[in-house]
Formats: sequence, C-alpha cells, structure tokens
Amino acid sequence: MREDPEAVPGVPVGEMPTAWALLVVGCAGGALLTGEFSRATLRAAAPFLLVGGLLALAAVRAVGRGARLALRGPYRWVRHPYFLGVTLMLVGAIVAMRSLPALVLLIPTLRVTVVRAAREEHNLALRFGDAYLAYRERVPAFLPLRPPLTAGAAAEIAAMASAAPEGGAGAASGAAEPPSPNPAAPEE
Repeated sequence: MREDPEAVPGVPVGEMPTAWALLVVGCAGGALLTGEFSRATLRAAAPFLLVGGLLALAAVRAVGRGARLALRGPYRWVRHPYFLGVTLMLVGAIVAMRSLPALVLLIPTLRVTVVRAAREEHNLALRFGDAYLAYRERVPAFLPLRPPLTAGAAAEIAAMASAAPEGGAGAASGAAEPPSPNPAAPEE
C-alpha cells in the first residue's frame, strides 16, 4: 500500500470515521437491499455475525474511556479488534444475503479500513510514543497469527506508556517516517 500523504511525522491526522462508516453502512445496506437469504445462508453467516459482533463489543469494552493504551481483552491478540469485528459482521451479512453488489462494496470498505487503521496507528504512536511502538512490534494488526500479549509484556508496555509525557516520547515523536499501521485503541 502507498504511503498516506496526510501522515506527516509528528502531526496527528484525521482517521476518516465518516467515510468508513458510510462504506460500512453502504455495504451492509447493499446486502440487505439486493440480496435474498435462505436458512442455509443464514446458518453459514451466523458464525461471522456472532463472532464479529462479540469481538466488536469486547473491543469497545476494553477501550473504556480511552485514557490509556488498550492492552487487555481482544487487544492482547490484535491491534484492531473493532475493525476486525465489523469486517466479520459485513462478511456475515454478505454471506447471509448472497449479495454481489455488497461483495463489490466490501473491497473499498476493506481498503478504507486499512487506511483508517494506519492513521489511527500514526496518531497512537504520537500519543503513546515508544510504548505504542513496543506494542505494535508484539501484536499483529488484524489477524491473530501470534500468541497473545502476555501479562508481563502488557505490564511492561503499560509502564512505558505511564512514564511517557503526554503526546508521546522517544522514537515516535522524532521518527523520520510515519509509523506503519497499527491501531491499538487507548484503554480505560
């Protein structure tokens, strides 16, 4: 993926919540308006809908008020569990409704989700500095392909985040290039 022209080192960027929300709603709405379901497709879609919904709820719960870096719950496994949960629910809606237009809309939705995640990571690296960079090194962005963050590693990263002055510290604030995508939501 190309570098985001808005991600300037040391400067927060907009995370595109409106564009992302419109694409998600358009994709889900497209599935409902253009598709038709059967019992078989509902059964096939149920795991995506259930797991995606529970993951998104767990992510929101783990973030809390957003005062600290989220290192617990689903954020131990992936840096962007909310985006992953919403994506799983969209796939479930597309499978349930057998909708080709919604499947086509899923492609730009995924693209904007990845860009939004990259921008969120850029901002989190600015806010939490080396603590976020350490978190990003240990936890995958979207797919839980590694063991989860251990309690000891989470405590070490939390201590780094607490010690950093507001606005981040260390490598993030003086980086020559913007951090790569890694949205871990702030924690309660």
